[in-house]
Amino acid sequence: MNRMQQRAANYARVLNDVIEKMQSIQDDLNPKFEKIKTALAAGNLTAMKSSEYLKIQGDFQRGTDDYGKLAEKLHSVKAPAKLMGIHLSLVQALQNYTQACQNMIESMKDDRTVDEPAFQAAEEAQDLYLDKISKYLMKMGQLSQ
Repeated sequence: MNRMQQRAANYARVLNDVIEKMQSIQDDLNPKFEKIKTALAAGNLTAMKSSEYLKIQGDFQRGTDDYGKLAEKLHSVKAPAKLMGIHLSLVQALQNYTQACQNMIESMKDDRTVDEPAFQAAEEAQDLYLDKISKYLMKMGQLSQ
């Protein structure tokens, strides 16, 4: 395996690891997000036990911190030359997604109140950046063939 092939193989391995870990984090956090969103829609978030709410908040923060580490990991790996532009866009989208997650956490106050416009804006931003991440991954797949 020549150097360029090694770089491509390493990049593919790191990218796959990042994608799998993101999916795992999302699988863990989505039911918790749905619980908060449902309680907000019903107007009874304060009926949730404080300990449960604070645990969800903590889980969100840990997941967001993990997203940040994944963005750093992806940023630090050297992409094959033909993927460099799309790689940089992917890293930026993941960093923006991580910031949108942090914004959502910051909209959730410790007293079980939520800045709903900020929460909603963060959710919309997360959706936008996840769509971009998916689009960039599909484009990478096409360029790699």
